[in-house]
Amino acid sequence: MKTNKVTHLSKEERIKLGSYYTPGNLVNLVVNLIEPYSLKNKKDLIIFDNAAGCGAFLEKINRKPYRAADCDPEAVNFLKKHFDKKKIFLGNSLIGTNRSQYSISDKKFLIMVGNPPYNDTTSEFKNGQKGKISCDPDLKDRDLGISFLKSYDKLKADVVCVLHPFSYLIKETNFKRLKNFKDNYKLKKGILFPSSLFSGTGSIKFPIMIGLYERDEAGMDFKYIQDFRFSTIDNNRKFQLSKYETTDGYINKYPPRKNDPKDSPLNLYFYTFRDFNSLRKNTSFFSRKHYNGIVVTLENFYKYAYLDALKSLFQPKDSWLYGNLSPLVNQEFLEKNKEVFIEYVLQKKNLSKILNQNLKKQVIEKYGIRSNKIREQNDLELIIKNHFQSFT
Repeated sequence: MKTNKVTHLSKEERIKLGSYYTPGNLVNLVVNLIEPYSLKNKKDLIIFDNAAGCGAFLEKINRKPYRAADCDPEAVNFLKKHFDKKKIFLGNSLIGTNRSQYSISDKKFLIMVGNPPYNDTTSEFKNGQKGKISCDPDLKDRDLGISFLKSYDKLKADVVCVLHPFSYLIKETNFKRLKNFKDNYKLKKGILFPSSLFSGTGSIKFPIMIGLYERDEAGMDFKYIQDFRFSTIDNNRKFQLSKYETTDGYINKYPPRKNDPKDSPLNLYFYTFRDFNSLRKNTSFFSRKHYNGIVVTLENFYKYAYLDALKSLFQPKDSWLYGNLSPLVNQEFLEKNKEVFIEYVLQKKNLSKILNQNLKKQVIEKYGIRSNKIREQNDLELIIKNHFQSFT
């Protein structure tokens, strides 16, 4: 029996609910990862998907003791036609979260599986258009996915094996938002894959992971995540966050704060960015003051020239892997080769239109560049691309 995709939902409804169909190969990976635990604890086992959708995971686990829940009535009606009605529950899994509402004894060995909804009220739709996230106060977060991770701790799951954005772990501010989940679970396996494996997730790829977690009172801190060796779905490489140097703390990526200077002496601004994907998606330099504009000065001009070059010339095959990281940088190389990136951007048409000759002269003099010795664009691109190869 094949479960149907979530075709009854419009794009707006899918994004509001965070609902995306899970491909079979990803479901199989989850099932394989939990198999040792289900075999060891088969007498007292419950496998639970509390955001089951149309049952992609139930197809694989329905021969074992299971529970499934979803807030979408149509999805639940479909599940009840194909699975045991007594084990299927309609309702918001983030409200009144406890084992008893799903007929799960405290003595049962509980394994959570699935592809819980993830979205952010600041992402694809403007804030307010998605509606409010309804959940228990202790599960509240602006992102549904983080609320679901916190719900697993509230259910005191023994093992968790679910899909979620990689950014939950590798962005320290997100990691801290996990709260009790990070304090009570330890990551044992992380398999990364591109968001493009899901249909309808947009053209900008970002990393998603299958995370296998065990309940552990020692929990995990951000250093543990930085040093963790993640796998990729094709097994061609490992990814370890601590091996990468990023612009965090080195290049400002946000507009000026309350007491910071608001005006650029160069009449030059750079569009704010959260990570590498937003850097690639947004514009770079512009001349009009804007609430999302970073102030560019003579002193920091070379750093934003670097970012402009990174945006244009860093195009690895697995660019999705870096999508949610802050832009990569080798500070030592950049500090020693400022003029390479300045010469590169000074020849770009978009900058020549907004940086007049007087301001261009100031930049050249500031960085000791001889205007009659500026290298050809192709030569500069070769130097920069060769440097960027060291990142991968």
